[in-house]
Amino acid sequence: MSGADNPTEPRPWHLVHVVRRRMPSRGLGLAVAGVLALLLAAFIIVWTTPLFRVERIEVSGTAVLDPAEVVALGQDAIGRSVLVADLDGIAVAVAALAPVKSVDVTRSWPDAVSVAVTEREPFIAVPSGDETFLMVDSEGVAFDETAEPPGSIWRVELADPGPDDLATVETLAVLLSLPADLADEVERVESPSPAGITLYLEDGRTLIWGDGSESEQKAEVADRLLASGYEHVDVSAPDAPTVS
Repeated sequence: MSGADNPTEPRPWHLVHVVRRRMPSRGLGLAVAGVLALLLAAFIIVWTTPLFRVERIEVSGTAVLDPAEVVALGQDAIGRSVLVADLDGIAVAVAALAPVKSVDVTRSWPDAVSVAVTEREPFIAVPSGDETFLMVDSEGVAFDETAEPPGSIWRVELADPGPDDLATVETLAVLLSLPADLADEVERVESPSPAGITLYLEDGRTLIWGDGSESEQKAEVADRLLASGYEHVDVSAPDAPTVS
């Protein structure tokens, strides 16, 4: 039997096959090493060069807040690399300010941190003393004080407005549930207790609402009785309303 027919002798195509499988693996390793080297170089440049140090805090979206107050909360980032600026820490500090509903803190390359604030919107105005009013949003948070509240919001008398105050919570539930036509007629509101909410209408009529429960039924009963010409309507117990 000739040597060419010997099954144990390696064939040329086996050698070629081995070589072709190893070459891409070696090339891939070099490529990965090159990418890692570039990333490391970029990291060192960003970390060490003054070009990428935080020089300023950029603030947007403030109307109630003084932008300088927001900038002060990000001062620890000034002079440090943009890469290591504590964005979460700045966001937490800014979010704790009463007028802030939400905040988004990002890196603004090459040398700044951007703080985009969304402020709370006033929903009711609560008298707070000598011709001043607390601005309270729809979540019950008092976030500003002014002598001239917007004419588009309700004036509500509350002893201690806040998101944990039951009278505030019930009043907001009532106002948020009012049908649009009735809501437009409300001039002011008195809420001495969570179950003692009274709506004063623009034409002088009064509507005792009670608490925030059964609002849909109360609105239907109130609409029917007010349309009948009654001046004072009590729907705190909608199944047994009273009028005068």
